Amino acid sequence: MSSGPGQYGLFAVANATAHELTYEIPEHLTAKLLPGTLCELPLQGRKAVGVFLNFCEKPAFACRPATALVPDCPPLKTNVIELIRWLAHYYVAPLGRSIHLAAPGFVWNLAAHAKRLKRTGRKSKTQPITVEELPLKSLNDDQLQALSAIRDVERGHVALLQGVTGSGKTEIYLHLVREALTAGGRALVMLPEIALTPQMCDRFRVHFPLDLAVLHSGLTSVEHEREWFRVASGEARVVLGVRSAVFAPVDNLRLVVVDEEHEQSYKCDEFPCYHARDVAVKRAHLENALCVLGSATPSLESYVNAQRGKYKRVQLTVKHSRQSNRVELFQFRPKLHSTGGVSRGVVRSSQFAFQGHVMAPGIVDLLRETQSRGEQSMVILNRRGFAQFALCGDCGTALQCPHCSVSTTLHSRGTKELCHYCGFSRPLLKHCPSCGSEKLVQMGLGTQNMEQELTERVPGMVIDRLDRDVLTSQSRLSEIISRFRKGETQCLVGTQMLSKGHDFPKVTLVVILNVEDGLFIPDFRASERTFQLLCQASGRTGRGSLPGVIAVQSLGASHPVISLALQGSVDRFLTDELKMRQLGWHPPVCRQILIEMHHSSEAHLMHMGSVLQKELTAAWTSQGLTPQNVRLTGPMPAVLSKLKGQFRMHLVIAAQREIHPAKLVPQEILLRKEFQHLVKIDVDPFSFL
Repeated sequence: MSSGPGQYGLFAVANATAHELTYEIPEHLTAKLLPGTLCELPLQGRKAVGVFLNFCEKPAFACRPATALVPDCPPLKTNVIELIRWLAHYYVAPLGRSIHLAAPGFVWNLAAHAKRLKRTGRKSKTQPITVEELPLKSLNDDQLQALSAIRDVERGHVALLQGVTGSGKTEIYLHLVREALTAGGRALVMLPEIALTPQMCDRFRVHFPLDLAVLHSGLTSVEHEREWFRVASGEARVVLGVRSAVFAPVDNLRLVVVDEEHEQSYKCDEFPCYHARDVAVKRAHLENALCVLGSATPSLESYVNAQRGKYKRVQLTVKHSRQSNRVELFQFRPKLHSTGGVSRGVVRSSQFAFQGHVMAPGIVDLLRETQSRGEQSMVILNRRGFAQFALCGDCGTALQCPHCSVSTTLHSRGTKELCHYCGFSRPLLKHCPSCGSEKLVQMGLGTQNMEQELTERVPGMVIDRLDRDVLTSQSRLSEIISRFRKGETQCLVGTQMLSKGHDFPKVTLVVILNVEDGLFIPDFRASERTFQLLCQASGRTGRGSLPGVIAVQSLGASHPVISLALQGSVDRFLTDELKMRQLGWHPPVCRQILIEMHHSSEAHLMHMGSVLQKELTAAWTSQGLTPQNVRLTGPMPAVLSKLKGQFRMHLVIAAQREIHPAKLVPQEILLRKEFQHLVKIDVDPFSFL
């Protein structure tokens, strides 16, 4: 439509509940507007940032005029806007609730733009920097075959690179990036954790020193802003980042790499609850780029897609170091203290307080031997805090968060309670809130008391801890990783983030504690997550010139999942697990959608849950869907029935995969006023807490 005076336009306004909003466009702005242009717009008594989509006819209602263009800010890329439109449709979210994903938070903040202009105005132009660019390493025969197979994949399609830990997947990524740049294109490489970025950044920067940009929330606001604008301007041709980097403003994209594609951290918990791996696959398809998903333990979803021919499966079977690992299993039952309040049934370490030592004597001996040889070790425990929680020894009541239906976790060596869900904290109570007893027993196990026990039992060992509690900044993370890589630290203790992709050649011992905790939880993905953790953790040792040892400690007898993981039987596990999913009609056999409702009144929540249930079933009936196509469970209280002072309720939809989510949860229902601020939709959910 041609532009001219009295024009009107459609805008996507960040965090607005509507899909698109219509504004009048003043004559002095009309000629300056292109799709993607960022504008200052009036919205409910405040100034908001919106994205111009296109011109439109004058509507039947009165419109407020757009105020101004956001100064000195490039338009959002049309390819990114197209991706956001797809995301909003698939994840059943209004465009206004999705558009903010297209750029970091400072882009949507008018005050941040004013500060940026003031800051950049004070700086003079710097001279270009000359940096030495190192050539890529030669690949071995196994890697060359895999690289050749990936090259044969048609652009716009997906290669699933399944390589045993330490087989050299990163070197293949580097060669693929070089080929993309040589062809005049750009590349996007995604990681699941901020903790992995220092190592991967070092690997990429020596080969692409001037082309590399790093995007993740661990950067300072100024660093993040600088890197994003380098990408948007085309100065940086290689983007390395975590989940949100999938929306990086890259033009002429030829390669998308998703490393450790199985990781749950690619799934966003906030609405819209997108999965960055799946969004990356869609972006590659939309932009005709090659997509490579890499993992030693592929997700069942990707495995099934490869089986069906949707992805091309490429395998790396040879460990680069060619070192073998020895597995030692310790079925150790330390002295336990329990109370009458502890539930009977399945035994989990979090149900007990350990009296005395937690680690088996044999594991301590292995740690001492490793230290004496001048080698390094890692101790992995999938649990934070000093102890899991405090429990009354008389009545069995756990200390709970006053705002959430969950027990507090003990930190600061057992002197502080912290809620991991709402952030509530207080000094450890002296008396039980229920009966007044002073017999508060610290239950379970955490990384802090593991660090303390190691200090006591292996004197002189230099120990660092790596978990989310100590990662206060990107520099703190880099400092811990750097000390360990240089050999200044002899043992690294931490949560499962230690198992993900780190390459420490001097590590010859990996200790994995209480693996059964992850198996006995009410989640159909429990086996898959435990298997992946064990395989990935096992791969952290034996990566250099020395063989490695994997020491696994369990409270009970060995489980088939544990045995398969320690044998490295990935295909056998995936085949067996798929059969179990078929029996239970769980993803990826079917599609799932979790509808979460929350309100301060439990009675109102129950009523609205019933209303939504009836609305959904009526919509399905009108579409000709039957119980053979779609099933609905709930409304029912969530596992965490109260969070941040709000009661929570769940409805779970299971349907044939061919049925699009937008058909299962019609927008006309969600956009009704009574549901707009009550409902959160999670398509392809990974957590049911």
